[in-house]
Amino acid sequence: MRQPSPKKLRRHRLPYPTKRRIFFAITIAFPFVLILLIEATLRLIGYGPDLSLVTTEELAGKPYYVMNGNLKDRYFPSYRFNPTQSPDCFATVKEPGTFRIFCLGASTTVGYPYWYNAAFSSFLRDRFHAVFPEKKIEVVNFGMTATNSYTVNDMARDLISYQPDLLIVYDGHNEFYGALGIASNESLGGMRWLTTLYLRMIHYRTFAALKDFYGFVRRSMNNEHVVEGTGTLMERLSKGQYVPYESGTYKRGLEIFRENLKDLAALCAEHKIPVIVSSQVSNLRHQAPFVSDDGRIQSPDEKTRFDRLLRRGREYLIAGRVNTALEFLRAALAIDSLHAEAHYRVGECLDRLRRIPEARTEFMRARDLDQLRFRTSTDFNLAVKEEAARGKMIFADIEGVFAAASPDSIIGKEIMFEHLHPRSRGHFLMAKEYARLIRQQGLLASMGEWEARDTVRDEWLWRNRSLTELDERVAMRKTEILISGWPFKPGYPTVDEVDDNDTLGQIAEQYTRGRWNWKQAHEAAANVYEQHHDLLAAEKEYRLIINQLPLLEVDPYLNLAKVMLDQKKIGEVREVLLSSLAIRPTMLAYRALGDIALRAGRPQEAVQHYERLLSFNQSAGEQAENGYLLALAYSQAKKNDLAAARLLTVLGVKPDYKPAVDLLARIRAQK
Repeated sequence: MRQPSPKKLRRHRLPYPTKRRIFFAITIAFPFVLILLIEATLRLIGYGPDLSLVTTEELAGKPYYVMNGNLKDRYFPSYRFNPTQSPDCFATVKEPGTFRIFCLGASTTVGYPYWYNAAFSSFLRDRFHAVFPEKKIEVVNFGMTATNSYTVNDMARDLISYQPDLLIVYDGHNEFYGALGIASNESLGGMRWLTTLYLRMIHYRTFAALKDFYGFVRRSMNNEHVVEGTGTLMERLSKGQYVPYESGTYKRGLEIFRENLKDLAALCAEHKIPVIVSSQVSNLRHQAPFVSDDGRIQSPDEKTRFDRLLRRGREYLIAGRVNTALEFLRAALAIDSLHAEAHYRVGECLDRLRRIPEARTEFMRARDLDQLRFRTSTDFNLAVKEEAARGKMIFADIEGVFAAASPDSIIGKEIMFEHLHPRSRGHFLMAKEYARLIRQQGLLASMGEWEARDTVRDEWLWRNRSLTELDERVAMRKTEILISGWPFKPGYPTVDEVDDNDTLGQIAEQYTRGRWNWKQAHEAAANVYEQHHDLLAAEKEYRLIINQLPLLEVDPYLNLAKVMLDQKKIGEVREVLLSSLAIRPTMLAYRALGDIALRAGRPQEAVQHYERLLSFNQSAGEQAENGYLLALAYSQAKKNDLAAARLLTVLGVKPDYKPAVDLLARIRAQK
C-alpha cells in the first residue's frame, strides 16, 4: 500500500496558533472540569448535610414542605446549635386561591420565650381563619433564633420559588451579634460581599469540604474544638464584643443593614411580592443598659468625679430625693454625655416627676447608647422606615403599636418580658397590626370582602387564643432562667427549684429543661386536668395541640372527642371526629360517628360509618357488636334483607350473641 508523502501530511497539520489556543482552552477548563467532577462525587456519596430551605414530608397522606432541620448549618458553622424548628407546613402544590404568607426573623418571630403557638404568626393565622373560614390561607413561620438580616435575605431568595403572596419581616435586634453579624463571634468580618458570597458558596459540597478541612487543620494546630459553651447562644456569639455608639463598627453595621434592606426590597419588587418590614420593640422603662462605660474619660480626676456624681445620683434616687438625684446625674452627663446608664437614671427621675415626654427621650437615648447591642437602636428603626418609604416595602410601626398599648406610651414590663421579647399580648397586637396593613393594601381579599367579613372582635379573638396557662408558665420560667445569668447578672444562671406540689410548674419545668417536647407537655397537662375533672381545661389543651399540629397525629382529635363527649357536646364531638378521618381513619371514629347518627335518628348516615368498620381487623367480640349495630342501622333504614344477612354473619362468628338473636327474630316476625 502506497504511503502518503511527508508534504501531504504537513498540509493536514493544524497551524501552531490554533494548537496553542486549544491547549490554552484545555488548560483553563481542566480545573473547572475537575471541580465539577469532585462536586458530583461528593454529592453522589452524600457528603455534608442537606442545606435546602425545606424538606418534604407526608402528612395525612399528602406531601407537604416543612422547614429543614439542617438549615441552621448555613449560618452557624462553628457553633453546635439546635433551634426549635417551626412545625408549620405548606402544600407542595399550591392550590388555586391559596394565599401564602412567610414570616421571617429571629427569636421574637419564633415566639420566644413561648413556643410557636404564641408567635405573632399563629395569632395572625387564627385571626384570618376566623375572618375568612372559607379561604385557604397559609401562614408559615421561618423564624430562627440568633439570626439577622443576612439570614432573612438568604431565606427570602429561596422562598421566592415557593410562590409566596406576602413576606412579613420582623428583624433588627440581632444585627450586630446574630449569625454572621459584624460584631458576632460567628462572623466573616465587616465585608458584606464576603458574607454574601459565603452564603452562596455554602451550597456547594466542594466548598463545604474545603471549609471542613480548614476547620480541622485550624483546630488541630491550635488544639481547638467546635464551640459549644454553657451559656445561651447569644451569649456565646456576643460576649466581649461591645459596640460604642457611632463607632466604626456601629456605622458599618448600620450600612450593612441598609444594604440588606435594599436587596430585600429589590428582590421582592422584581418578583412582585409584597413585603412588610417592621420597627423593632424593646423594653425602655424597665431595662437598664447592659454596658455603659467605654473608657471615654481619659483624665483620672474627671473619671473619679464622674463616678462619684453617678453614684450619688443613684443613692438619692433610691432614697426618693428625685430632684437632687436629677441634679447629680445631669452633672455627670456634663462630663460624659454618652454614658448610657446616666441617661437611664435621668429617665427614671423624670418618669417619677411625671415629665413623661422627657423621660421617654432619655430612656430611648439610654437604649441607643448601650454598648451591648441586644436592642435595636433608633437609627436602625429609622433605616427600616426610610427604606420602606421608597415605595418597595410596607412599613409596620410595631414600636408605635406597643407604645400606644403601654402606660404613658413608654414600653415596659407590662408588655415585655425582659429587654426585647414581647408577652403574648404583644404578639397579639403585632398580628392585629399586620392584619390591618394587609387589609389596607387590599391583599388577601377585595376591599368589599374585607368590609363585609372583618367583623370579628378583638375580645373574642383574645379570649379564644391558642394559648393556655401552661404556655405562660413556660414563658415565665424561661425568662426567669434567662435573666438569672449574663448579661443580666454575672455568673452561671441559677434559679430556685419548682415546688413538688406545683403540678403545672413541674410540667413546665420538664419542657423548659428539654426533657419533654411541647406536645408532650400539653398532653401531660390535659391528663392532669382530666384527673381533676376539669374538662374545659383539658378540652383547651387538646384543641391547642390540634390547632398547632393539625396534620401530625390523630390521637389529639380522639382525646378531644372523648373529653367533649363527657361534657355532652355531641354536635361538636361529631365535627371533631369527622376532622380526625382526614388525618387517619380509625375504628373508634367510625364507631362513634355511627352511634351518634343512630341515636340522632339518621340511620342512613349511621350505615355509612358502620360499613367502614368492616375494613378493619376486629376481634370476634368487636365483629359481633359492630355487626349488630350495622344490622340495626339497616333495619331502621328499612333495609331488612341487608339487616338479616348481616345478623347471620354475626351469629356465625358468635352464635350466642343475644342482641343479634333478638333483632333477627323481630325482623323475621315482621316478614
